[in-house]
Amino acid sequence: MAMSSLDASLEIDFVETAKGSVYKYLPDGRTQRFKKAENKMKEPQDALVFVPPYDWVWKSAPKELIANNAFGENELIYDEILLSYVQGEGKKNYIVDRNGRKLETNKQIAQTNGDVYLTFGDAKKVDFYIPVSKAPKLGWCTYDTRKYMNGAQTMRERHLGNKVVKIAYRDGRIVS
Repeated sequence: MAMSSLDASLEIDFVETAKGSVYKYLPDGRTQRFKKAENKMKEPQDALVFVPPYDWVWKSAPKELIANNAFGENELIYDEILLSYVQGEGKKNYIVDRNGRKLETNKQIAQTNGDVYLTFGDAKKVDFYIPVSKAPKLGWCTYDTRKYMNGAQTMRERHLGNKVVKIAYRDGRIVS
């Protein structure tokens, strides 16, 4: 019997990035990042997906996005473009399915049939999107997000992390 994406994510203990951050998979389905640079545990996040590197996007992206140079001319510019959307004032990112339905938790992402995407834009429009992976892949960057309340206002935290260099499974296997 084939294993579902949800079952597969339950097998993962943690992923580690090139800068030493560790994303621990929690029993409640969320993930939590230990940021090595600050020696600090961050708040648990509702959703974690993995963003492909520039060379993969360049080969696989929709032709109209490549023609419009949405991803820049090289990996450095690609990374800067993505960061400007994730960290930029007034910018919005959403994890969505192929029909544009927002996916807000790891459980929703795992239960989605088909591809999952990360959108980049603002409150009024999507400028571009890229396919992301539900499961960790070496060399792909982390993107995690959560909703939280600030008084009476719902807020969203977003974080584009570094490239995955290690995947550790609960049974002791390590891929690096």
